[in-house]
Amino acid sequence: MAAMNRRKKGLLGKFAYTLILISYGALIAFVGVTWLSRVSDYAEQYELSRPAKAVDAYLETVNRDQWNDGIARAVAAMPHEMQSDEEIRAFVQDKLKAGVTAVRKSGVNEQQGMSYSLRCSGREIGDMTIVEDTGYRGKVDQSQMPWPLVKKFLPGILEWGITPWKLSEDHYDFTNLYNSVEVTVPASYSVSINGVDLDESYIIEDGIHYDIYEPYYDLLPELPTKVTYRYDNAIGAVTTEIRDEAGNPVQIDENAGDYQFITPPDPATRERLMALMEPFTRNYLIFRSGAGDSMTALNNLKPYIVPGSDIDKRAQAALDGLGWAHTSSVQITDYSFQYALPLTDGLYDCHVNAVADTYTYGKGEVTDSIDLSVIVFDDGYSALALVVN
Repeated sequence: MAAMNRRKKGLLGKFAYTLILISYGALIAFVGVTWLSRVSDYAEQYELSRPAKAVDAYLETVNRDQWNDGIARAVAAMPHEMQSDEEIRAFVQDKLKAGVTAVRKSGVNEQQGMSYSLRCSGREIGDMTIVEDTGYRGKVDQSQMPWPLVKKFLPGILEWGITPWKLSEDHYDFTNLYNSVEVTVPASYSVSINGVDLDESYIIEDGIHYDIYEPYYDLLPELPTKVTYRYDNAIGAVTTEIRDEAGNPVQIDENAGDYQFITPPDPATRERLMALMEPFTRNYLIFRSGAGDSMTALNNLKPYIVPGSDIDKRAQAALDGLGWAHTSSVQITDYSFQYALPLTDGLYDCHVNAVADTYTYGKGEVTDSIDLSVIVFDDGYSALALVVN
């Protein structure tokens, strides 16, 4: 009987010991699982707390939509009076399709957060700043085990931040997308961009001489001049239209010179000018040569010149000197009317060429090609010469 009692006590002891071991193991397993779960939460929280997470999430949105509030603010602040908001948005979004990246700016706003340069196609287009989200409440409670033990035996590890980052501010600058539209036109012309006329505030230079009129401004300061318009707020392609004083669209040929801005003489005027210039040239060259009687030569020239004009005065002054000329004869062998350049108030600059055989005592015969530029006044009925250049 005593032996049986001893066996029962032994079995009870073993059972109790086994139960204690199982309970202890379960407790250790529970603690281990709990702690491992907390370590896993910490690892997850730590991963979320990396600044790259906030930056990558920001870039993902920008590169998906090519738009956000920061871009919208920048576009709204850009002067674009000749283009609609929708046109500017579409142009900016098209540019951003190349992809936006972020590059850390070291040493900038270190106390307030981290700043990044935003780039597209190798060019900076803005910046962003991220800060720790101090209001965030995660799953990690460092007052729970095993974190007190970690703090005690592994000091410094838990100093790694586990607070996520969030966007603090972003700014964009798209001024490098601006183009300038600059065009030089006659002062009487108008220029419009996307259908909007440019007023005088867009003129950056006026009083520009026509190249073809350059020799005449001292004599005729009222000759037309040109102006240069400049518009600096063009974004992308814009439509520029130039119209003449009559409102007709004009295409400017950069290689044609300023003669393209001049209305040529009408056919009737051109006929009168041509009818004047041939006899005038012939009689003027004969008078100038001193061949024959100078007074007779002057009287032959006078029907083709304005009385009291520069030609008339110079001819009268030259009479005495021409009497000493050694020219015995002048023969005009060829003549051509080149062109007539309208000046102002009925004045035209007529260009002609003549070939003359001149016989001079002591030198014999000489053949010359002579170019003349003659300012002519045409009143609509007849034309007379004023000045020989």
